[in-house]
Amino acid sequence: MTANTLIRKILISAALVLSLGLYTWRGAPLKADQDARQRNLLVIGVGRDFYDGPDSRTYLHGSTNTWEALTRLDENLRARPWLAESWQSTDNDRTWVFHLRQDVRFHDGSLMTASDVAVNLERMRRHARCDPSGIFRNVVSIEVRGENDVAIRLKVPSPAFPNHIAYYSSPVLKPSCFDKDGRISQLVATGPYRLDRIQRGQTVELSPFADYRQGKPEFRKVVFKTILDAQARTMALATGEIDAIADVGGILPEQAAEITALSGVVLKQQEVATTHYLFFNMRQSFFSQPESRLWLASAIDLNELVQSLAGESGRLALDYYSPLARDWVFGDLGFKAGKKPDPSDRKVIILLNSGTIQRWPYLEMAQVIQEKLQAEGFNAGIVVQETGGWQQALKSGAWDLAMQPNTLMTGDPDFFFSYYIASGAPGNFGYLNPEMDRSIQSARIEGNFSRRQELYHRICDRMNQDLPVLPLYHDVCLYAHRDHLAHFEMDPNFRVRLDRVRTKEKE
Repeated sequence: MTANTLIRKILISAALVLSLGLYTWRGAPLKADQDARQRNLLVIGVGRDFYDGPDSRTYLHGSTNTWEALTRLDENLRARPWLAESWQSTDNDRTWVFHLRQDVRFHDGSLMTASDVAVNLERMRRHARCDPSGIFRNVVSIEVRGENDVAIRLKVPSPAFPNHIAYYSSPVLKPSCFDKDGRISQLVATGPYRLDRIQRGQTVELSPFADYRQGKPEFRKVVFKTILDAQARTMALATGEIDAIADVGGILPEQAAEITALSGVVLKQQEVATTHYLFFNMRQSFFSQPESRLWLASAIDLNELVQSLAGESGRLALDYYSPLARDWVFGDLGFKAGKKPDPSDRKVIILLNSGTIQRWPYLEMAQVIQEKLQAEGFNAGIVVQETGGWQQALKSGAWDLAMQPNTLMTGDPDFFFSYYIASGAPGNFGYLNPEMDRSIQSARIEGNFSRRQELYHRICDRMNQDLPVLPLYHDVCLYAHRDHLAHFEMDPNFRVRLDRVRTKEKE
């Protein structure tokens, strides 16, 4: 355990003890719960802003339950019906027809039509920022067929297309919400809650949608409250200021014991599709060669790193992406020890985003890596940047190692490999391998299930040899809520089904 981790644990524990002492004496948590029930209000604390903005795909984060998509992922990250109730493919998986639900209304009361869905898919296709993984680059046409069907024709086979368009890749908004450039001016969608008010960086306020197809949800008002500081989040829960903390990274591993001890609070966990990675800048001399990357990976005691710092909120990575994708994991992540690069006077920079260190133990992990490098004769330092500066630093190459999470949003391996490993991919940091490019392309279009599994297994074997990225651990999300709530559960994409949440009195 690093000194920084110990200090943070002491501070959190002291703050919670003080908070509990004051508010138990005053009876505030109980009173806060009673007030929330009387007002029929649900306040959820999160460690980031759930307002994504007009240039995003969805305006608000999916956890707000304001918008829906054609497909969703189940607990094994397989595509399941959402706004599309079924689908089928023809022409060797080049044409996919989605059969839409007929009882779906937008928040303005109008019925969702196949034309509305087609316009939304065209928006994804025509604007690159709406399609960061390139899912729609192979789309030839999007056609309305009859009253309730939408057909999508592709240049090449896509056997996993229902997975590829899951969740963030096929959101459906009222077409009047966005302009010809795809910018969203307002949010009118089909989810159980509708947007009332946004206070940027502070709150997103929602009200129930009375005409939701599965019935009007319970709460008169739901508020997502942005609380960037991890300690402040737990104190807000302890005092009854918020009813829940529910987002990936919302509760740090060292906070679990303190939250468990809180009266009237339930701590839960859910393995989610998020994996945490150490990325190498392969354009820099230190880690440009596989041997140097393999050396560092072998020099770090990964098991100790995860156990001591992630604790019950982490599962040591044995695959390059989430093991929840049951069809595509092999559990054979492994690599041989490489050759140590020669130290020089140039500093090894470990780059961190300030927004992540209040949600995950990245700083402590970076300190362990820094200490190991220093012990091996390297001049190593940690640079923490705000999001804008961090993104600029990534682009400029002013770093050697970086830590960040990635969620397998489609449940399909191509989502990871086409984004991080393929040449020219948005998240590629200098790895160029034409053979790997061909393998990724072949696996993407292979229609035979067993053959596709074999291809991905081979890709993972090659990853073990080259190690362009090191997965550290898979996220087991800790979340908590006050005990007057029932059916407060999280899915693998860390989304709470707010249409199901109830107060216990209304069970």
